Amino acid sequence: MVSAGWRGLPVSGAIALALGAGIGGGAIDVLTGQGLRATFAIAFVVGCALAAALVRREGLLAAVIMPPLIYVAVALGAAAVQSDGSTNSWLLRQVFELMTALILGAPVLLTATAVAACIALLRIVAARFAVGVVHLPRQ
Repeated sequence: MVSAGWRGLPVSGAIALALGAGIGGGAIDVLTGQGLRATFAIAFVVGCALAAALVRREGLLAAVIMPPLIYVAVALGAAAVQSDGSTNSWLLRQVFELMTALILGAPVLLTATAVAACIALLRIVAARFAVGVVHLPRQ
């Protein structure tokens, strides 16, 4: 049960939540096939949404900025785990894998970022209405 004094997750907790969801979904996808697929996409978007919903108000900007950074980290990790043993240098393989992940995974990345931004915006607007900062005109 959440106590009345609970303000939300600190930024580090929100990052851990979204990163954990992304790594969990990515691990399932990497272990069951090639690349990041639907399990990662769902887990990543839900993790970013929960992070934006549960982070403290002062961490809302971080909740919107973190999805692209987490996506890159998970995509690089998945590429490193799925090394194909080619003769190219490790750095060159990572660059190619990251470019492929960014191109093919752009809808997932943009969806997670947009969902986090919408939740953050809704929380800001709801907080302003709750404390009476925004007054609706009376007719």
